[in-house]
Amino acid sequence: MTENNPATFDVEDWLTDAALPEESATVYKRPDVIAELTDLKRRIGIESRANEVEQTAGSKRADTLEKEYENLLHTFADSALTIYVRALSPDELKALRAAHEERTTGMDSLAANAEYGFDLLAASITHVKPAGGKRLPANLTPAKVKTMEEAIGGTQMTTVLAARQQAQNALPTVDADFLRKPSGTEAGQG
Repeated sequence: MTENNPATFDVEDWLTDAALPEESATVYKRPDVIAELTDLKRRIGIESRANEVEQTAGSKRADTLEKEYENLLHTFADSALTIYVRALSPDELKALRAAHEERTTGMDSLAANAEYGFDLLAASITHVKPAGGKRLPANLTPAKVKTMEEAIGGTQMTTVLAARQQAQNALPTVDADFLRKPSGTEAGQG
């Protein structure tokens, strides 16, 4: 067992695999199908209640609606993209701000602030993972981030911004609530 002597502890060695915090957010390119899913769910409920009243073995119409619902669910789920963002170092932020100010010289302040948001996100996004795919490196420009926002909407981009804020400003934490609870004789377990 090695002793942790402060006089001989090598901080540079300890930092060799250090990384800035990361977070992720999932967005969908096909949220438009949610309206149809809502309608189908309502129609399936009506068909089910009608079948109960008629006391039939089932309705082919309800089965067709359920299959259509399932297909649309897959369309929605398959349109997911997980976006990974990382915190930016103070030097990166300083360089980004300087480049941004040069690029937006003469631009009205409201438009320049919006552009800075796209600059920040583009610099923060490191990877993406399509639904069912692998995590892939990403190198997005501010223009591509802006195009993404126009395509999927500002509300979904807010989740990516929140992930960036979390990575940039919050202490890294791990939520282990999803882990299985050990069995035993604790209160409420039987």
